[in-house]
Amino acid sequence: MKIIVVSDNHGRSKPLSTIISAHPDADAYIHCGDSEMSLSELTPFVTVQGNNDYYNEAPKIAKINLGEIVILVTHGHRLPYGNRKEALVDLGIAEGCNLVCWGHTHVFDVYKSRGITVVNPGSLYYNRDGTSPSYAVIHYEDGALNVERIDMKLPVKTTKTFRFFSK
Repeated sequence: MKIIVVSDNHGRSKPLSTIISAHPDADAYIHCGDSEMSLSELTPFVTVQGNNDYYNEAPKIAKINLGEIVILVTHGHRLPYGNRKEALVDLGIAEGCNLVCWGHTHVFDVYKSRGITVVNPGSLYYNRDGTSPSYAVIHYEDGALNVERIDMKLPVKTTKTFRFFSK
């Protein structure tokens, strides 16, 4: 299974079409908010509302069931700043999910805590840590999640793989 996760494109549609073209075989496309676009422009992404999505009707959180993988999607801006990482894990547990995808910080991050894998794909606009704009490709095979970071602006896209077992 292949899942594409993006966030924070802030009105720029070209990165989204580039990603869809690069991954036509994806089983799911997820947008973690701050698209600043209408929902019709975001097809085929399952999307949530970010703090800059004033005019779209996206939900604040979404839950996606892909068999063994149950995904919670949120932007994350409503969570407490000081312990946001644990709040994301708590939210995933409360919703019966094993994968949480979120955005807002414009910084790529992957970690696992208490059985929940948490992925922030960074931003398609700019990353606040000085790295290239990025998104995540998650592969699920044989009970394992592999999370790749794809950098958008490098001449040759680079990937970093993080292996997290879901069981």
